[in-house]
Amino acid sequence: MVSRHEPRARAPWQDAHFIGGHPVLDLTNTVFDRAHPVPDNELLRTPSDVLSWCESIGLFQSAPALDDAAAADLTEEVRSVREHARAVFDAVSRGRPVPTAAVGALLERGGAGVRAGHLRSIDTDMEHLAADWDAPGAIATALALLAVHALFTLPADRVRACGRCGWLFLDSSRGGRRRWCSMSTCGNREKASRHRQVAAPTT
Repeated sequence: MVSRHEPRARAPWQDAHFIGGHPVLDLTNTVFDRAHPVPDNELLRTPSDVLSWCESIGLFQSAPALDDAAAADLTEEVRSVREHARAVFDAVSRGRPVPTAAVGALLERGGAGVRAGHLRSIDTDMEHLAADWDAPGAIATALALLAVHALFTLPADRVRACGRCGWLFLDSSRGGRRRWCSMSTCGNREKASRHRQVAAPTT
């Protein structure tokens, strides 16, 4: 696995999709706007989207050639892992108890895949995973394990949710006061919104 701190966006993904500071947080952000859902909010629409996203985070160097069986459920499986991870880390970002059902689902998914032999080797920091990536469920297994690992290793007090769109990120700023997923998007939009409110005539 390539260093998770240096994602390299593959089309159709862009660098702006990888602001989370950790692959699992970036995975939860594959919905366009969490705080204000809009039509066509989903960014993981097809198996190709999933594979190019996984390449971008360095899960593997080149996408496996999945057969029909492996591709059939890939998108829904990864979305399921994503939503369980979202429930976990959204709670962490708010300082709330972690939902045990979501953690249990991630543990079950990861455990089942390991028992099935999807992963050939795992290192303690989860930086390098050797896997049969073309096996059905292997990608979801790896992402579930990454989510469980992140729960117990990321600094909980630095997991944040963007104050505007709800995307999750790891706040690595010195003062720990980062509020936005990105100043160039949500930060500027929030400033513009406040400016319009101040400038609006009163009646």
